[in-house]
Amino acid sequence: MPFSRNTFTNTFTKAAATLASAVILVGCGSDDTREAASVSTSTSGTIVTDTSTDLGSIVIGWGEKHSDSEITTPKPEDVTARCTGRGDELAVDIAAPHGWKIHANHGSQTLTIGNVDQDLPTADIDTTNQFLEILQSVDWSETDQIDIAATTDAPEAWNPAHSGRVQLSIHIDCR
Repeated sequence: MPFSRNTFTNTFTKAAATLASAVILVGCGSDDTREAASVSTSTSGTIVTDTSTDLGSIVIGWGEKHSDSEITTPKPEDVTARCTGRGDELAVDIAAPHGWKIHANHGSQTLTIGNVDQDLPTADIDTTNQFLEILQSVDWSETDQIDIAATTDAPEAWNPAHSGRVQLSIHIDCR
């Protein structure tokens, strides 16, 4: 059965679209996306909540009490982290129990955070120390690793019903 002009055009269009998609994926660095080598507690030794009992725990949440809808302390195996790029191009996406999603870009003290379970829209939070710039809540000093030990105000869009403080304490190794 000979090809009609429409069959040839459709086949060519599909092939071109597939090739364009492959080029876009390579250009975005998706070929260097991988699971983190490990997820663990923060190495900073900083207590991010009002209680020292959280020291040595992963802490992700907001508010004042430990619960699924406020401060959570998940186990490392309950948190997933995807690393994209390396060195100065590293970006990390973290997913934790109870709907938490966090995104970080190398060198930045600003994190993007949201919670799908609590209908908290994704928003940027600035963790920059307002008093002493040398103290960084998001530490990128180790190659292909990020250490977060941050306490900061929640985004205004979240309409906090409690203290409105976001607490994050976690270490991601992307080597």
